[in-house]
Amino acid sequence: MQPTWRELIESLRDPDQSARIEEFLARLEFENPSQARQRLTQLLLGGSRSLYQGAERSTGAGANPAAGASKARADAGRAGSQPGSVTPDQVLERSQLIHLGRNRQTSEIVRMATLEQLIAIVSSLPHPDQSILNFERYIQKYPDPDHLYSYLAAHPRAVEILLKLFVGSQYLTGILLRRPALLEQLTHHHRLADLRSRQEFFEGAVEAVSALQPGADPANAVRRFRHSEMLRIGACDTFGLMDFRGVVNQLSLLADAVVECGLRLAAGNLYASVSGFTVLALGKLGGEELNYSSDIDLVFLHRGNTDDLLVAQRLVRFLNDASDEGFLYRVDTRLRPWGRSGNLVSTPEAYLTYLSRHAAIWEKQALIKARVIAGDFALGEEFLGLIENVIHGAPESAVRASIRESKQKIEQGLVRRGRQWGEVKSGMGSIRDIEFIVQYLQMTRGLTHPHIRSRNTLDSLVRLADQGFLQADEYRQLTVGYVFLRTIEHAIQLMHNKQDHALPENERELSYLARRLDFPDAATFIRHYEDHSREIRRIYEKYLLTETVEPIEIQPLHTASVETFGLVSYEKAFSKEERQKHRDWLQELTIEQSVRVDANSMPDGAYRVTVLGVDEPGDLSMICGLLFVYGFDICSGDVFTDCHPSEILTRYAQSLRTNKRVTREVHQQHLRDFVDVFHAKPLVDAVVPELWQRYEDDLRTLKHVARTKGHAEAQGLLAKRVAAALRGNESSGSRLLPVEISVQDARERQATLLCLKADDSIGFLYEFTNALAICGVAIEQMAIRNEGHRVHDTLLITDARRGGRIQDDRHVEELKAAIALIQQFTHLLPKAPNPEAALVHFRQFLQELFLQEAWWEQLSSLERPEVLDALAKLLGISDFLWQDFLRLQHSNLFPVLADVEGLQIATTKEQLAEELRQEIFQGADLSRWQLRLNSFKDREMFRIDMRHILGYIGPFGHFSNELTDLAEVVVSRAFEMSLRELTWRHGSPLLHAGSPCSWTVLALGKCGGKEMGFASDIELMLVYEGEGKTDGPRPIATSEFFHRLVELFSQSIFARQEGIFRIDLRLRPYGKAGNLAVSKEAFISYFGFGGPAWPYERQALVKLRHVAGDQELGKALEAFRDQVLYSGQKFDFAAMRALRERQVRQLSNSDGFNAKLSPGGLVDCEYLVQALQLTWGSTHPELRTTNTREALRMMRDLALLPLDDAEKLKAAYRFHRALIDALRMVRGDARDLTVPPASSEEFEFLARRLGYHDREAELASEMEKHIQVVTELVRRWTDPNLDSHPDVEMASVPGAVLEEGTHGSIGL
Repeated sequence: MQPTWRELIESLRDPDQSARIEEFLARLEFENPSQARQRLTQLLLGGSRSLYQGAERSTGAGANPAAGASKARADAGRAGSQPGSVTPDQVLERSQLIHLGRNRQTSEIVRMATLEQLIAIVSSLPHPDQSILNFERYIQKYPDPDHLYSYLAAHPRAVEILLKLFVGSQYLTGILLRRPALLEQLTHHHRLADLRSRQEFFEGAVEAVSALQPGADPANAVRRFRHSEMLRIGACDTFGLMDFRGVVNQLSLLADAVVECGLRLAAGNLYASVSGFTVLALGKLGGEELNYSSDIDLVFLHRGNTDDLLVAQRLVRFLNDASDEGFLYRVDTRLRPWGRSGNLVSTPEAYLTYLSRHAAIWEKQALIKARVIAGDFALGEEFLGLIENVIHGAPESAVRASIRESKQKIEQGLVRRGRQWGEVKSGMGSIRDIEFIVQYLQMTRGLTHPHIRSRNTLDSLVRLADQGFLQADEYRQLTVGYVFLRTIEHAIQLMHNKQDHALPENERELSYLARRLDFPDAATFIRHYEDHSREIRRIYEKYLLTETVEPIEIQPLHTASVETFGLVSYEKAFSKEERQKHRDWLQELTIEQSVRVDANSMPDGAYRVTVLGVDEPGDLSMICGLLFVYGFDICSGDVFTDCHPSEILTRYAQSLRTNKRVTREVHQQHLRDFVDVFHAKPLVDAVVPELWQRYEDDLRTLKHVARTKGHAEAQGLLAKRVAAALRGNESSGSRLLPVEISVQDARERQATLLCLKADDSIGFLYEFTNALAICGVAIEQMAIRNEGHRVHDTLLITDARRGGRIQDDRHVEELKAAIALIQQFTHLLPKAPNPEAALVHFRQFLQELFLQEAWWEQLSSLERPEVLDALAKLLGISDFLWQDFLRLQHSNLFPVLADVEGLQIATTKEQLAEELRQEIFQGADLSRWQLRLNSFKDREMFRIDMRHILGYIGPFGHFSNELTDLAEVVVSRAFEMSLRELTWRHGSPLLHAGSPCSWTVLALGKCGGKEMGFASDIELMLVYEGEGKTDGPRPIATSEFFHRLVELFSQSIFARQEGIFRIDLRLRPYGKAGNLAVSKEAFISYFGFGGPAWPYERQALVKLRHVAGDQELGKALEAFRDQVLYSGQKFDFAAMRALRERQVRQLSNSDGFNAKLSPGGLVDCEYLVQALQLTWGSTHPELRTTNTREALRMMRDLALLPLDDAEKLKAAYRFHRALIDALRMVRGDARDLTVPPASSEEFEFLARRLGYHDREAELASEMEKHIQVVTELVRRWTDPNLDSHPDVEMASVPGAVLEEGTHGSIGL
C-alpha cells in the first residue's frame, strides 16, 4: 500500500526502510532515488537528535512541544488518508510552532511538517531530483535554517514557490541562492505583480548605486538590482501573475532604466540627464518585447560632441563586462551605418544620408522597431520622425525579395547545423516568420496607412487586422502562435540564462520542458508546437512565397439501401433481344465495374432506366435513393433477382478472387444477378446527357462502400443526400402517410408475399425499400405500380439472414410495424440535424424496442406523428447522444416521449425535491438509496435535456436554471443521506464547547452561477463551522467526520459520461493537496486579505453560492466573499491575461477555434464580465451576482457599460453558450470544443443543431462576427495602453482561471 507523505518522512529514520523508500521515490519519477532518500534524510535530521528523543520533556517557558508534536501527528493521521494532503487547519497549527521557542524537538517537528509539504509538491513536478537538490542548497545558504523551517511551516505556499522556481530556472535559483532573503518578497505575491514604470526602475537602480560604500563598483550594484528584478519578473511569469505582454514590457523597461543609469554613469553624473546624445534600441528591446536572455541592439546618435565616442564606449563596457555578480546585457551595435566598420556614434544627418543612399532594405526593416530608450529623447524622436517615409517607401517586390533572401539564409544555416526542426526563433513556422510577415506588410502598406506602423509585434498584428491586411483567422493564429512560441523561448532561456532558442533533443529534457509549460507530456506539447508551426508557415508562404490555393474538400457520397422485386416472370417481361443484351452486359461485369445503367427517353418525357448488376444487400435502396437524389420520381417498375445462371458472372467471380480487399465471407457468398427496370419521370426541366454516367459512377461507388465498409455505412451516406433532396423539394411536405401492409405465405416460391398500399409521395419508393433493407429483408421480385396518387406494390421477400420465407408470426408483426415506422421515419429525415445518424440509430432503436416483452404497447406511442417527429430530432443529434445516452436510457425514453404534452411543462424545484423524497424512503440501505438517487438524477436530467433538444425550453438561461435546480436537489439529498449514514456510525459532529457543528455546501463555477449546460460538471466545497468531535459510540474528530462525509457523498453520485454531472471538489483550499472538507477558520484564512490563495482561486469565489446544509453559515461565507472581493482594490487585467494565455497555450488547438478557450470565445466573455464586476462591485452592490447574464444586465442598466457594448457582449455570450452546448451534445466530450472546419460535414450537422438549416455560411459568418466583437471589447476594456475607459483602473488584484477543470475553473 502506498505510504502517506508523513509515513514516508518518518520512515527516513529507519535504515531498514531504505529499499521501500527508494522504490516509492522511483514511482514519483526520481532519477536517482537513493540520492534523493539521502538528501531527504539529511534535511530531516539536520545533524540533530531523533525526533522523539525527549519529546515528552518540558521545554520550559510554559511551552509544550511534545503536545504540539502529538497534535501534529494526530492531524497528519487524519490528512494521511489522502497522500499529499496538507490541510489549512494544519497550516494554522504549524504557524503556532514558530512561537514555541528554539529547542531541538520543536525544530524537528517543524522540519517534518515542512518536508511533508515539500515531498507532496515535488511529487507533481517534472524534475523532482533537481528540486530536492536546490532546496538542500538553499537551506545551506540560509543564515538561520531553523527560522527558515519555521517560516516555511507557517507558509506552505512559500514551499510551493521555492520548488517551482527551483525546477523552472537554474538562473533564478542562482539569484535566490546568492540572496536567500529575497524569499519573503516572493511570498507576498499580492504585491509581486505590480507593473513598474521606466522611472520606477530607474529610481531603483539609482538607489542601489547611491547605497554603495565609497570605492565600490557601481556596476555591481546595478547588477544586483537587476537580478532582484529579474527574479521578481521571472517569479510572476512562473506563477501566472503576469501575462506575456506584461513580462516583456517589464523586461524591456528594466533594460531601458539600466541603460539610462549606465549612460549617466558613463557621462560622469548619475543625477543629471544627458543632453545631445541619445540611445536607440532596435530588435526586441526596441519593440518592448525583450527576452530574458536577449542581446540588446543599440544605436548611438549625437550632435557632434567629440567626447561622445568615449561615453558610448564606456556605456557598452558597463553593460557587457562581467564580474562575480554576472553581467548586465550583451550589447550588439552592428546595426549602425556600415556595421562594424562604421562609426560607433553617428549624427542624425549622416545616418539619414546613409539610409537614403546606401542602406539595404533589411537595414531599413530593422528600423521599424527603433525606439528612444536613454539620453536626449528629443534628439531621438526628431530623428525617428525623419526616417518614417524612408522605412516605408521601398517597392513591394524588393521588400519581398529581401525578406525571402534573409529568411532563406537563416534556414539554410539551420540546415547546415542540423537544426531543421525545433527552432522556435528562426526555423520554419517560427517567431521570425511572424515578425517578417508583419514587417513586410508594414513596409509595403505603411506609407499610405500610417495606422499600421508599430514597433511591437502583437500591437502590429492588431493594427494589420483592423485595417484588413490580415484575415481574422490569420490574426488569431499568428497572435496565439507568437505568444506560444515566445513562451517556449522564455522557458528555455530561463533555465540557464542562455541564448537558446531550440527545443531540447534529449527526450527527458523535452519532457521536463513540456511539464514546465504545463503540458501533461512531451507528445502533447510537440503536437501543439507542430500545429502552431504549420499554421504560421502556411500564412508566411501565402504572403512571402507563393499565393497558396486552398485545397477543395471532396465531400463523400451519401448512401442508403433498400431492395424491391416484381411478380411477372423475367422471360415474359422482356423480349429475346432485351434478354440477350442483359446477358452481354452481365458478362462484362467485374468487381470494379459491378453495375451497368442504361437510360432511354420516352415519348411522355419520362425515362426507361435499366439497372443491372451483382445482387448485394441494399442495392435496390441505393438505386431508388440515387434516382430521387438525381431528380427522378419512379412511377412504375419491375425488379428481378437471380434471373440467370451464376456462370454468366464468371468474369466478376474471377475479379473477386484476385481482389485482396474483399473479405472471405464475400468470396464465399453465392453470386446472383439483378435486373431492374423503372419508368422514371424527371422532376427537373432538363436532363444533361452525362447525367446517367454520373449516376452509374455514384451507384458503383456506393456498392463499393457497402462491400468494403458495410451496409450500414452505405445506408447512412445515402440518407444524408436524400434528406437534402427532401429539404429542397417543397412537395415532399411533412405529413406522415398512412401505410397499409398485408402479408401472405408463398410456399411454392419459398418466400413471403407482401402487398403494400399507400398515398404516393416524392421519394416514397426509397423510403419503403430503405425500411425493408434495414429490417433485413431480401427482395426476390417486385412489381411497382401506381394508380392515380396511390401506390400498389407487390413483393416476394425472404429473410436475408436465414434465407427462405418469414414464418414466425411475431417476426411478421415486427416486420409490418418496422416497415411502417421506418418508411414514415425516413420521410422525417430532413428535420434531423444528422440524417445519416438518425436513420442508423433508429434501426438500432427498433432492435432495442423489439427485445421488450410488451413492445406493441410502446409502439402505439410511436405511431403518433408528434412523437415520431421528436424521435427524428433526438436520434439525429449525434452518435454520442445515441450510444452513450439515449441507448443507455432506453427505459426512460418511452415514458418521456409518450407524454409529449407533459414534456412541454417544466418541473419546479419544489416538485423535484418532493419526488426525490418519496423515491428515497428513510429506511433504505446505502446501496439502495444510492441506486434510486442516481436513477432519479438520470431520468430527470434526461427529461430536461429532451425538453431542451425538442425546443420546449425557452431562452438558454431557462435550460440552465432547470439543470441547476436538479443539481441542487440531488446534491442536497445526497448529503442528507450520507450524513445519516455517518451519524449512525459516529454520532453527530459537535464543537469543542459541545454545541452542534453546522456545515454548508457551496457551489462554484457554472453550478454556482446557475449557468449549467449540457455536459456540465458540478463544482462544490464543503465548509464546517469548527473543530470538535462526534458524540456517538465511535467518536471521531469533526474534521475527520466531514472529510468522510464528502468522500461518501462523492461516491454516491455516478457520472455516466465524462463531464456530465461529475462532482468536482478541486476548488477547495490547496486543491488536490488540501483536505476534502474545510473549516470556516481555514476558509477565511486562506481566501482572506493576505491569505495564501492564488488570485485565480480568489476570483473563482465570484461564483460562490450556498446550495445545501446550514443556510446561515452559507450566507455568512457569501458575505465574507463580498467583503474580500468587492473591497475597492484595483483589478490587475495583466494577470488575467496571463492566465488566459496559459489556457490558450495548453487547451486550445492552433488550427481551429475553441468555442470556450480561444481568444474571442466564451471565457473571454466571462472573464471580462467578472473583471468589471470586481472593479465596480464595491460601489455597486447590484453587481455582486454569481450569474453572468444578470451581471451584464445590471452593468447596462446602471450605465456602467455603454448600451452598445452591453448588447454586443450579451449576444456573443449567448451565442457561445449555445455553440458549446451544441458541440458537447453532438460529440459528448465536454473537453472537445474546437469548432469543425466550415467546409466539413460535422459543421453542417452543427449548423442544423443550432437552427441554421442549409445556412452553414451564415453560421460561420455569425461566429466570426461574435469572435471579433469579443476580441475588440476585451482589448478595449482591459488594455492599459488604451484610454477608452479611464474609469476602469488597472492595478494589483490579479485573477483568472489557471486551466480547465482545475482550481478556479469557470467551465461549462
